[in-house]
Amino acid sequence: MKVAAGLFLLFTLVPALETWLLIEVGSRLGAVQTTLTLVLAGLLGAWLGKRAGGTVIRELFEGLRRGEPPADKIVEGVLALVGGVLLVTPGYLSDAVGLLLLWQPSRRWLAPRVKARLWGWLGGRGYTFVGNGGRGPATRAQAPPDVQFDHPVSE
Repeated sequence: MKVAAGLFLLFTLVPALETWLLIEVGSRLGAVQTTLTLVLAGLLGAWLGKRAGGTVIRELFEGLRRGEPPADKIVEGVLALVGGVLLVTPGYLSDAVGLLLLWQPSRRWLAPRVKARLWGWLGGRGYTFVGNGGRGPATRAQAPPDVQFDHPVSE
């Protein structure tokens, strides 16, 4: 039932609200200005999405070098991608949500919450996660050259 309500909201109410907003803005600004704002928002979305994605990827690799788990940065990258797609999609509501997802402070606030909810949802379906949290095995790769790397699988 929850999934059906979410899909109804996503595919019926959100487009209806977007259409209403476009009609309202169009009646106040005019067709040409409304179209220009949507085109400019799409161009801005493509540029900001590429920039935010590059930042997240760079931070992801820096964190991996330090031995940090990548889950939060991966979720941040997905949020940045969704934000860029929403900005390219015509509509003022989708533009506002897209800008929030591309704005780094809101994305950093949202990423751990999305990850926790996803982990909870997957955990409720019988999936388990090993090594979730703490420093990863990349820290062992930084050991001095005379120390043997203890691979977890040995035969």
